[in-house]
Amino acid sequence: MKRREFLGAMSALSAAAAGAPLRSTPAADATRITLLQTNDTHDHLDPFPAGSGRQSGLGGIARRATLVKRLRKELGNVLLLDAGDAFQGTPYFNEWKGTLDFELMSMVGYDAVTLGNHDFDAGVDGLVEAMKSATFPFVCTNLDFSGAPELGKRVAKRIIREVGGVKVGILGATYAFNGMVLPENHKGVSWLDPVEALTPEVKLLREQGCALVVCCSHLGMKGEGHRIGNLGLAAAVPGMDAILSGHTHLFMSEPDIVKTPMGETIVFEAGFGGTEVARLDFTVKDGRVAAWSHGSLDHA
Repeated sequence: MKRREFLGAMSALSAAAAGAPLRSTPAADATRITLLQTNDTHDHLDPFPAGSGRQSGLGGIARRATLVKRLRKELGNVLLLDAGDAFQGTPYFNEWKGTLDFELMSMVGYDAVTLGNHDFDAGVDGLVEAMKSATFPFVCTNLDFSGAPELGKRVAKRIIREVGGVKVGILGATYAFNGMVLPENHKGVSWLDPVEALTPEVKLLREQGCALVVCCSHLGMKGEGHRIGNLGLAAAVPGMDAILSGHTHLFMSEPDIVKTPMGETIVFEAGFGGTEVARLDFTVKDGRVAAWSHGSLDHA
């Protein structure tokens, strides 16, 4: 399918999304914030073909757009976030080097996206070029862009979004480059220890009035060797309400819960290929999270 035809079909399906509001209202003095998560979509812009196991016939970014539009209509205060690795996995990447991914993700209405290791597969210049087609912000807290200023000016350390009168702080983390990204593909970009990078940022977001703090993290669930994963990150950096995990391609029926001195951190991952969208609902009252729940993974 040609690029123009793909975009046209995407627009038509997204516009056709239907669904009457089914809004369940929290108490008058509380606000519900819903986080929708994808990760590791890997250029699967079409549905998976037959013979793909549990993903057969599922997915495709047009279906995801329809699902997200319906959930936004039903639920109201929604943030759509991605935990990295939009790139690499189908011929779409070979043809467009990520520009089509970010253009379509913009049409879906992503609120923030972090970077995974495969998002550097076209190099720093290729990533910058792809980002020019995005209308959403990028966030990654544990990368130093001192040697790559054109990329650095497109990636925030932190993002604050106000939803339903509630400030939501969004951080990002990504996997160590060593052994995962060719040196020439991250030239000028250095990896930072995620615990050291995120700890002061969580404190800063709380000081700036964020009632909900979430990290889109491409560290993987458990980590490998000396490399910390998202369960370890949750324990080492208390104060985050949720970590939206990527990299390990885990399909989870329910999130993991990490107890910290400051409460609980919820860690969730939504498989790969964009066939499922994870959902977390937070009830915010008096400037803090009073309750949370998770929805079943929605098939896109």
